[in-house]
Amino acid sequence: MPDNRKKIRRITGLTAGIWFVSLFVFLLYCSKAEKASIWGAAAYGVWNLVLFTTAYVKISGIVNRVMENVDHCIQSLIDGKPQQKFSMEEETLLGKFQMQIMKLYHIMNGAREAEEKMRKEMSEMISDLIHQVNTPLTNIQMYSGFLTQDDLPGEERMQICEVIDSQVEKLGWFAEGFGKTMRLEEDVMQISPKSQPILPMVLGAIDQIALKAKMNENEILLRGQQNIGAVYDRRWTEEAVFNLMDNAVKYGRRSSPITVQMTAYNLFVRIDVCNWGDLIPKEEYNKIFTRFYRGGNAIQVKEGVGLGLYLTRKIVSEQGGYVKVGADGKKGNIFSLFLKKA
Repeated sequence: MPDNRKKIRRITGLTAGIWFVSLFVFLLYCSKAEKASIWGAAAYGVWNLVLFTTAYVKISGIVNRVMENVDHCIQSLIDGKPQQKFSMEEETLLGKFQMQIMKLYHIMNGAREAEEKMRKEMSEMISDLIHQVNTPLTNIQMYSGFLTQDDLPGEERMQICEVIDSQVEKLGWFAEGFGKTMRLEEDVMQISPKSQPILPMVLGAIDQIALKAKMNENEILLRGQQNIGAVYDRRWTEEAVFNLMDNAVKYGRRSSPITVQMTAYNLFVRIDVCNWGDLIPKEEYNKIFTRFYRGGNAIQVKEGVGLGLYLTRKIVSEQGGYVKVGADGKKGNIFSLFLKKA
């Protein structure tokens, strides 16, 4: 589309040129005529009126078409169906204006989509939590009813109390896991990955799990390259590595070693957490990272509600990394955490 400003300048220049020519002709007529007639002056006035009216109509038409196109462009953005009314290939003012308003539309639309996605995920999370909490609450209510029986033997009463205690403990794990998930959702925009060594972060996670590992007689072996760095957020990534080590203690064999291996590749830094224990079936590899999922091996362990691996994957993915699981031969499982290399 030709630049409308050039059109207006062309019309203005042509009008001015015609007016100067007509003025020259009128002055020439007046100089040669012994007495300028009223009809000549009137004709000159009418000519000027027609000339400037025509220029005004032409320029007004161009301006009106431009404003209509601007209106259609803005209305298409409001309707959610953006249309280009001006050429974005030519360096025109309207083309630049259209490009900027399109950018603003995409920014606002992206923010709205992100908000809707977060709202949907939060709604799903709350629904899942309510569903998961209902089971222990129902069990507590049912077993509490048994305790009201006067003829209940002391041994059965003790067993019922233990069941109620385990269900209360499970509610505590739900609250803790859900609290961490909520903090992550709230701080997701505050995750600040930066280039730093990974060893202090790994040692921090080991310190958190050390007492629990000692009680289970698990020795933690630190191996691999210790002088490598990655781009990550220290606080949240330490939580992710701790979750992997916590699972290694809970689901690994008692008195077996837990190995933490650090390896540097071209683009990523890899942290492996290996334990000895029952192998996770391959068909569960993707499922174990979903919220509240507990596999066949996990349900045999009382502790846990299925949020640790979900949190780990979310933390790492928010930083441009990823997590995967595999088998260490036939003796155990390997959870591998990949962070962007510094």
